[in-house]
Amino acid sequence: MDRVPKKAILHIGTHKTGTTSFQHWLRIHRQRLSVEHGINIYQGLFHNNREIALLCADGSKQYPTMRRIPEWNTEPWQHHVRQHTLTEFKRSSQTLVIASETLSFLRNPSELSALAELLSEHEVSIVVTLRQRDEYLRSWAEHLMRDGFALSDNPDSFAYVQPDSWLADYDSLLTAYRNQFGQDSVHIVDYEAEMETHESVIPGIMKHIVADTSNLPEWRGIFKNTSDQFSENRTSFLQRAIRRMMTRHK
Repeated sequence: MDRVPKKAILHIGTHKTGTTSFQHWLRIHRQRLSVEHGINIYQGLFHNNREIALLCADGSKQYPTMRRIPEWNTEPWQHHVRQHTLTEFKRSSQTLVIASETLSFLRNPSELSALAELLSEHEVSIVVTLRQRDEYLRSWAEHLMRDGFALSDNPDSFAYVQPDSWLADYDSLLTAYRNQFGQDSVHIVDYEAEMETHESVIPGIMKHIVADTSNLPEWRGIFKNTSDQFSENRTSFLQRAIRRMMTRHK
């Protein structure tokens, strides 16, 4: 008898589209989601499960998390993290859900091939939430500056937030994942539409994971890592600084 492949759903962000809120919701309802919906939640070693992308990154571009984990490309770190990740993948007997916006940084064929190898025992589907490009770049710039990163003039930088930023090149992101996992494997969630309808992206993401979203655990009021959680004065300062930086290049 042919072996039935396990299923894995990758929610790859993007950044500033409610991924942290989604991850928090998954964690607090992990047991119910397992019992009622047949899904297991990947439990990472690092915040927002960022280690998976670092296992696959080829180093051609820098990610903010690489600066926070400078040992990411050393053999001991890679070995330790790979063992944890593969153990997590193997322990799941149900549909495995992995949510990590750092995966949206992966674009090169070698990186996507490494990701596919990690998940070689799984049938993989991708869910990606996309936000209107200029709003995404504005919010991402604010996020970077709030975390102490300076905006960059280098088009290859994760801190380059001009309209031609590679981060907002959604076509290259979608193409990379479709080329690796199949044209029908990638499902898009419209951030603005979900926020207008539900004031949350959680229902829009979950409709690509479970057959019936009518009895999901309560998702209303789950907001994490949003701009309005910071002081008005700090946000105002950041917005002025971002406008000055972006205006310089027009």
